[in-house]
Amino acid sequence: MDFPIQEVTIDWKRLVAKRPLLLETLDEMPKYLLKPEVLELLEYETKPMHNLILDLMWTTGARISEVLAITPASFQDDGYEFGVILKTLKQGPGRPSKRSLQRSTKRYIPILERDLQKRLHSYLYMGKFRKDERIFPITRQAVSANIDRLIEQVGGEPPFKIGCHTFRHSFAVHLLLHGRPLKFVSQLLGHRSVESTEVYTNVLKFDGAHFLEGVEFH
Repeated sequence: MDFPIQEVTIDWKRLVAKRPLLLETLDEMPKYLLKPEVLELLEYETKPMHNLILDLMWTTGARISEVLAITPASFQDDGYEFGVILKTLKQGPGRPSKRSLQRSTKRYIPILERDLQKRLHSYLYMGKFRKDERIFPITRQAVSANIDRLIEQVGGEPPFKIGCHTFRHSFAVHLLLHGRPLKFVSQLLGHRSVESTEVYTNVLKFDGAHFLEGVEFH
């Protein structure tokens, strides 16, 4: 049985306009981008490696440390579904250490979009990586510097700093905007408890006027 929600209509301009007030009044709300903003950044990023790093953070909710730990063996394709196994790693400077990789738990994230699958397959084929070799030979600091360059290229950022973790927050908000269950989103993010994920639901509660439409009090 398919998930009941097949289509969601979202007024992106409205959500962009509402975001400053949400971030100003709720200090605990993480900074996030919305789909049109992320797609604009991906369109401007022409370097395959950097484009894939950003796209994987956006489509899987992975921390940058988790993306940088990906090897060819991380990808799974059983003929029915394609996805990536992420090693749950807290963000830290540089690349993940061997000790942290060995101690980390794992989670599986499906990747359903065909275009991203093809780009990943092409990148892996052209790179001729060993099975256990990291496919992104770059540091977190270098990724952050590239994001700064990209933001300048597209004409500046919103009134908040955009970093690697912004894409992870954006992934969570995007799923909740599409009505996906909070527990499911929490599992995809690799949170230990659903309470850590609840902060993202503020994006739904804050712009809640439409929930009252059709409810008459007088």
